[in-house]
Amino acid sequence: MSHQINKFTHEQVWEILNSYTFTAGNKSKTENWYPGIIFHADGTFENTEKSVGLHNWKFANDRIEFFDKKGKLSQFGLFSSMKSDKNGFEVCLNFPNQTLENYNLLYSDGLKIEKDVFLDAFSEEGEIVSYQSNNPINFPYFYQSGKIKIDRPAKYLLSFDVRIEDVFSFSDNDVFFKLLMFDEISGMNLVLVDEKQFSINFENITSNKWKHIEKELILESDDVIYGPYLAGNGHAEFKKINLSKVLPSSIRKR
Repeated sequence: MSHQINKFTHEQVWEILNSYTFTAGNKSKTENWYPGIIFHADGTFENTEKSVGLHNWKFANDRIEFFDKKGKLSQFGLFSSMKSDKNGFEVCLNFPNQTLENYNLLYSDGLKIEKDVFLDAFSEEGEIVSYQSNNPINFPYFYQSGKIKIDRPAKYLLSFDVRIEDVFSFSDNDVFFKLLMFDEISGMNLVLVDEKQFSINFENITSNKWKHIEKELILESDDVIYGPYLAGNGHAEFKKINLSKVLPSSIRKR
C-alpha cells in the first residue's frame, strides 16, 4: 500500500533522495530515459549528462526545483505529489506554465551506496549562535535553542536578538526562526502538530543591524522546541534566545 507525502520537511525529503538512485521516464513508466540518477548535496546529479532539463537541483519551500544547463527552471516536483511504498519512492516532474496533469516521473530504481552528508551550518561561541552556509541547494538548518513543557492555556514570551549580514541572501526562503509544537499521544513519542515561524520581511529586519524580537504567544501543545531556522547562503547571528511563561500581572507587581 502506498501513501502520499504531504508534510515532509526538506530534511526528510533529502534523506530519501540521498538513499536511492532514480530513473526519469514518462508517467506510465513505459519509457525510461535516464536510469541510475544520483542526487548530490552540492545540487548536482550523476547520470543525467544527456538531459538538459536535469542539470542542477535545489529545495524551494514545498518542492524540488530542477534546472537546465543555462540555469533556467525546467521542471519541479511538489512534495504533495511524492509517494512511497515497499518498492521505493516516486515524484511527479511537472513543467512550468503547464497543468499539473502533464508530467513525467522520477522514481527510485536502487539504493545509493555512498551518501552525502550536510555539515552543520550553526556554531556557538559564548552567547552568540552563528549561522554560515554556502550550500547551493538551499538546504534548511535548524538549531535547537531550547525545549519546554507547555502549561496550557498560559501565555509565553519569546525573545531574542538577531543580526543578518545580508537579508537578500535569504530571499528564496526568508524564515529565520521556528517554534515546533508537539503533542504526546497515548504515552508514545512526541508528534509534531503545528509550528510557528518568523520571516525576515515580516519582522522588517535590515541588513547588518541587530534587532530585538519579542513575541507574546499562546501555545497549544504539550511541548515546544524552538530556535533559529535558516535556508540559504549567508551569515546570521542570534543571542539572548529565551522562551518563558508570562506571569500574571498581580504576581509581576510583587
